[in-house]
Amino acid sequence: MSLRSALSAIVVAVFVLAGAAPVTAQPKTELHQCVPADLREDAITFKAEDGVELPGLVFGSGSSGVLLAHTQTETVCEWLPLARQLADDGHQVLLYEMRSLRLRENRHSYDLDVLGAARELDSRGVSSIIAGGAGTGAAAIAAVAEKVPGLRGMFLLTPFEGFHTSSADLDAVTGIRAVQVPSFIVAAQDDVIESKSEDVEDTRLADHARQVAGAASNARLEIVPGSARFAKLVEDGALRDQVRAFVRENRAAPTFLERWLMPIAGGVVLLVLAVVVVLRRRSRRSTTVAEVSAGS
Repeated sequence: MSLRSALSAIVVAVFVLAGAAPVTAQPKTELHQCVPADLREDAITFKAEDGVELPGLVFGSGSSGVLLAHTQTETVCEWLPLARQLADDGHQVLLYEMRSLRLRENRHSYDLDVLGAARELDSRGVSSIIAGGAGTGAAAIAAVAEKVPGLRGMFLLTPFEGFHTSSADLDAVTGIRAVQVPSFIVAAQDDVIESKSEDVEDTRLADHARQVAGAASNARLEIVPGSARFAKLVEDGALRDQVRAFVRENRAAPTFLERWLMPIAGGVVLLVLAVVVVLRRRSRRSTTVAEVSAGS
């Protein structure tokens, strides 16, 4: 790693840790209080790769899965609109809370969270996965992309090229280089993490995105105007539609049952209605004939 990359990684780590809760916070990971009560009632829990229990929300159904991993300075709530729209598009979407920063061990092992979420989708009948994330979540997805079962593509919003601490070493550049799946990578041109040291340059997050995209074998890079970062990027309707189109275009082909279930069900309903109509007509004719015979 170059000196510049190392310094950028340090700045990113400081930025993420700055958003952490006080040390007195409970280590258990829970859904953020912003999650509506009706969604809390249907929340699930699953285990990360190292056994840490995480809460999540599942939207939609089907064999096409979407895994969403927010960055540590966001909540799941910023991702709810996109999760719901992806579910409406016909995907089974898992949105989860990353592990608590207060865990005594492996507190930054976000890659293990990603793998646990992928395994949870697999257990729910998903045969292909599009993984999407932002910041540390995006770095974690890219870092372990090769290990995600059925991975068909990734969309990464403001991805960090790496996240290196004493408890985690997420290398998005090396990870994305190891896979051949399509990637859609987005960052804002003016999104900058200002350095608090005169010896360290400000970190332009668009440069991180370029590094990650440059290492990918099949990447589409979108550098947009402004300074929006992470999930705020998809508050723009046009960009959100691009993400939805990317997921739709790279999902696996629908299974036989998914492709034909609705047409078959519709045909059965029409057949039943036709039979009912025929039986009613026969019943009326029989009644009419009986009445005529009785009158004569």
